[in-house]
Amino acid sequence: MTDFIPPQPPTPPYDLPLNTTMQTIATAVLWGGTAVLFAYAVLLARRERSIFPVVLVIAVGVGSLIEPLYDTSYHLFWLDAGRQWTLFTSFGLPQPVWVMPAYIMVFGMPALLLYRSFAGGVTLARVFKWAALTALTTALFEITAINLGLYVYYGESPWRVFGYPLFIGFMEGAQITGFAVLAALLSVYATKPVHALALFAIFPGNFALETLGAGFPTVILQNSSPHPNGVLLFFSAFASVGLAATALWWTTQSLLAAQRRREVTPGVRTEAGLVTNS
Repeated sequence: MTDFIPPQPPTPPYDLPLNTTMQTIATAVLWGGTAVLFAYAVLLARRERSIFPVVLVIAVGVGSLIEPLYDTSYHLFWLDAGRQWTLFTSFGLPQPVWVMPAYIMVFGMPALLLYRSFAGGVTLARVFKWAALTALTTALFEITAINLGLYVYYGESPWRVFGYPLFIGFMEGAQITGFAVLAALLSVYATKPVHALALFAIFPGNFALETLGAGFPTVILQNSSPHPNGVLLFFSAFASVGLAATALWWTTQSLLAAQRRREVTPGVRTEAGLVTNS
């Protein structure tokens, strides 16, 4: 009798080469952009006499430590081959030094630019328009990084476009916009500076809700065996995107309810100023 060997998940492509030139460029551009964004957050904080904008940026940076959970679930591997500038390693997956500023620029910047406007007044249609836009920008960012030799999605994955599982972009759009909505909601109800620290829990919580929570049908199938059923994977991606949209809809209801209690009408001039629907 032979020993039973359970099916194993796909193995990360440890031998794929890293584009070290692009690693240098990504590190410089993303950390440089983060420095500029942080300076803008400090400017806002001084102007508004609130630590909220600064805490938001820092919270997203700290929240980037959740990335290995995403990588393990969706089979993302940051190319290494012994030449990666590593920030930290978890689950056996080395994380590059630019993963933190990538989070800040891709996830934190939209929230910083949107939360004050959302707090002033928003509609469900407007939230979903921003979700569609951030889904597009995230997909463009990831497709670029993948095809420049910085990381790969390995194993079976549905809806691939230039190596990128496109369904993930829709969930990321919901995650980015959902965080902006929750940041706006917190800014409405925060009565003390210390309340801004809730952003440290809100960001990773919302990230897990929209990617790991809403994405669970596809994540489970992807990790069911080395070669999951492609047809089931294709349709599971629709379920994951639908759940992500549902989660964003539900998140937005809290802000809409707060607006109704405050009798805020989007697009109408209030004591706080003109609220736009752009």
